Amino acid sequence: MFMRSFEKYVYALLRIVAGFMFLWHGSQKLLNVPAANHPIPPFLKFVAGPIELIGGFLIMIGLGTRWAAFIASGEMAVAYWYASGTRAFLPLVNH
Repeated sequence: MFMRSFEKYVYALLRIVAGFMFLWHGSQKLLNVPAANHPIPPFLKFVAGPIELIGGFLIMIGLGTRWAAFIASGEMAVAYWYASGTRAFLPLVNH
């Protein structure tokens, strides 16, 4: 019950951190910051990169958060099944 007063601050912090993580991954794909150690396929660069960069920025500042989060989470679901989900369901097991 005492945490109820911190609810909006915790929610804002979660939104900012999640948006920043999307923004960071999008900037790596589109702007090469931080530099990637491997070549990035064109599909990821031109489809996933803008979704992560723009969606992450929108989530982080709280503008159109529901739509941006819906699209970005769908993109992450596709990325999970494309990269890891075919080997094992749990990320701990599929490396």
